[in-house]
Amino acid sequence: MRTVLSLVLAVLAGLLAALALAATRIDALVHTPGPLQQIAGPMSRDPDLRAALPGQVTAVVQENLPEEIPSAFRDGLLTLVQGAADGLVTDDRFPGAWAETLEQTRVDWVQRLEAIEKGAGPGAGGSADATVHLQLAPLAGLGVDRLAESVELLPGGGVAAREVREGAEQALADLRAPAAGDAAGASPLVVDLGLPDPQQFSGQRLAQVVSLLPQWPWLAGGAVVAGLLALLVAPRGRSWTVLVAAGGTALLAGAAGWWGLSRLEVPEVSGLARIAAESLTEGVRDYAVPDTVMLMAGGALVAALGVVTGLFSRGGDRQRS
Repeated sequence: MRTVLSLVLAVLAGLLAALALAATRIDALVHTPGPLQQIAGPMSRDPDLRAALPGQVTAVVQENLPEEIPSAFRDGLLTLVQGAADGLVTDDRFPGAWAETLEQTRVDWVQRLEAIEKGAGPGAGGSADATVHLQLAPLAGLGVDRLAESVELLPGGGVAAREVREGAEQALADLRAPAAGDAAGASPLVVDLGLPDPQQFSGQRLAQVVSLLPQWPWLAGGAVVAGLLALLVAPRGRSWTVLVAAGGTALLAGAAGWWGLSRLEVPEVSGLARIAAESLTEGVRDYAVPDTVMLMAGGALVAALGVVTGLFSRGGDRQRS
């Protein structure tokens, strides 16, 4: 009976340790800016993304030019908009705007999940409300700055540049806060990446899981307590089985995590959304795979230590007999 109980506690210890490792890494990704910048920062150098962004920004700026701009300037201004957007990704300010885009995207996703968890989100926690929405406002703002700088170079362009900057900034501010009741992601400054796949993940459950991530220290503490109890309960000379069971559980959990990451797929989205979703998925995979490898290696080491301990223990028993 003690043997069975010790094995159950050992498996629980290995499982809790694996969950604690996963929770601490996901918690850092969701609730702190650093990991997402590490994962998605290089996306700004993706050739496909750099090719798609100017067109998206051009459309947003063109559609929201202020009506007060004199008609004599408007046609030429539209040409300048295209030129300003085309040079967006080569501007020295682009990395900073992209970093702000990522941070606004992370904060927006967390806030929407918190609203869903409280039952205050649009659609009362529908799965589509829990997807990541890429926030393009910082990039559009950079596009406006570049456009105003181009207009200023024209004869008498100072007044027009001021109107462009003030009017476009007001329009972008209005677009950041769509009217109440609008569907999530309805703003042209928002690109719904369709991640996590709403067909596979319930918005309400996802929100609940994310809200529990900061509790990972309890999982780590539980793993330690379960492991110590397993060693105390194990019959004399059978403590090695605890190490084998705990290590084997951690190894299997790491293998399951690695398998799950290898099967991550991008949902049915197109254009800029698909490009960004593919890059983000690959970045998350690169972020998490080393943790699964570490978990498998650690579990294998603990299990091997248990096997060696068991061999020595049996050898000592034979000598005494």
